[in-house]
Amino acid sequence: MIATKRSFNMRPIILLNDPTDKAGVVVEGSPTTLVNGRLVARVGDKVMCPHGVCAIATGDTSTLVDGRPVARHGDKTACGSSLIATNSDCGIF
Repeated sequence: MIATKRSFNMRPIILLNDPTDKAGVVVEGSPTTLVNGRLVARVGDKVMCPHGVCAIATGDTSTLVDGRPVARHGDKTACGSSLIATNSDCGIF
């Protein structure tokens, strides 16, 4: 379930240009779905890390965009970085 109000249990959605905890940045997202004018990131989308390009590895399997799980705050990349959401008004319960 996607929510538009901040909730105690809500995990914000990851969007294009959101950072990781290891100085990476999300560089790919859904070509069909925007939140606040930014592409929604999903499992398999690319992240540029200091060591090179890797993919988002985890997401919410109950919320799909283009058939792929949506990435949320705290989800991981293939290299082990944690995604950090800059969006605080749209998330997944």
